[in-house]
Amino acid sequence: MAKIRGVDPVNYFGIAHSLLFDHDFDLTNEFARIPPDAREWTQVQPSGLPGSPWGTGYSTLEIPFLAAGTVLDHIAGNQADGYGPFAILLYCFGSPVFVGLGLFALYGALRNSADLLGLEEVTPGLALFIVGAVFLGTNVGYYSFSQISHASTFLMASTFLACWLTARRGDNVKWWLFTGLAGGFLSVCRWQDILYLGGILFYELANGNILKKSASWWKSRMALVGGVILCWIPQIAEWKIIYGKYITIPQGPGFLKFPPVSIPLVLLSSRNGWFTWTPLALLGCAGLLIGVLKLPRRLGPWMLVLLLAVSVIGSMPLWHGVDSFSSRYLVSMVPIASLGLCRLVANSGGWTRSALVTTIVLCCAYSALFAIQFRFDLVPTNERLTVGEMVWDKFRLPSVRQRKAALAAGRQAIARGDLAGAITALEPARRWGEDRQIERELARAYRAMGNSGAASAADATYERLQQSRLP
Repeated sequence: MAKIRGVDPVNYFGIAHSLLFDHDFDLTNEFARIPPDAREWTQVQPSGLPGSPWGTGYSTLEIPFLAAGTVLDHIAGNQADGYGPFAILLYCFGSPVFVGLGLFALYGALRNSADLLGLEEVTPGLALFIVGAVFLGTNVGYYSFSQISHASTFLMASTFLACWLTARRGDNVKWWLFTGLAGGFLSVCRWQDILYLGGILFYELANGNILKKSASWWKSRMALVGGVILCWIPQIAEWKIIYGKYITIPQGPGFLKFPPVSIPLVLLSSRNGWFTWTPLALLGCAGLLIGVLKLPRRLGPWMLVLLLAVSVIGSMPLWHGVDSFSSRYLVSMVPIASLGLCRLVANSGGWTRSALVTTIVLCCAYSALFAIQFRFDLVPTNERLTVGEMVWDKFRLPSVRQRKAALAAGRQAIARGDLAGAITALEPARRWGEDRQIERELARAYRAMGNSGAASAADATYERLQQSRLP
């Protein structure tokens, strides 16, 4: 997994490398060394520099890892240019470290959230259980091993909540500054996560008249704003240098389209819906919603943040995130959902708690198996799935692997013109379960051999499976 390839990973790495070695935002030489797979958003701008519509936060966090790896390359006698094996290895090691630190911060936030959730106490055992469930039952665990920003957004969102839960009890300037720094840095990891800062505003408006607050209150909140501004200075500087504007949408005007018509797909699509792929998120949101009914002023603001985040993603033509395990754009919302999950478990008892814990464990198993399917290409990506692909294939992963191996062998045989060999490879795979791609390749092979009857039968099976896909 220690490799940099694709689109987003290449760009994030390029930013970190350029800041460390060149001390600028010009990614020309980085893209010459490791080019992204697509250049839609990285075309050269009027400034003469390649576009860079990705936030600077994740890349900034990765700089110490890239630097340490470069030092190890120098010691090992490799070229110390930031592209050596140790540099890449330690850079890739950053994401699991960020998730580990994020889980630690989330544990602290949950332990400190009792009064917010209307509980007497969040015990260490309960907090640890929720943290473990979050890692296994959401897409947080999956993105521990991906070189994109989601590990950093989980870390900073958890840190933000941990800081705010302490800061909200008073007007301590230090804690409000920490909260502002965490929220500001979170929002330059992924810009839509600036909504977390809106959560504080919603909370303050719901719990008092801010016009009648004391001088110490205003001083502490100005510290919050100062922390946010400090984190945004590098991001605004990058935009100005590359795009010629201090504030912009670097992806272009078509990046967001309102109204957010794709909200149902974001949550429920079989393609990579947040609830359908990681149903633990549904439990967390349900717990948060129940909490809002009892404690609207305390939890309502955070439910609003979550709803706004889903709405922003639902307004994106690329709501699915492309090659996304569950809704990757919502990794940063997992800490908020975990508050609801914590309250749900804490307020249950007896057989209800046993049933709830069992459900959580089953959700974790389902999503963990889904992650294995997705990571090893055992499930179609970027398209809607059948019930078999979403559910039953999880219980027959060895057979699915055999199907995929047969599919690869069949395609290779077709590519070299060995149609009989392709059929020999593909036909036995049918006994390991129905597979749309195998039927499509069999139809191609049979049709090329002139066997129209077998080709039509394969086409019919393929069309039946296509039509059986879930929304």
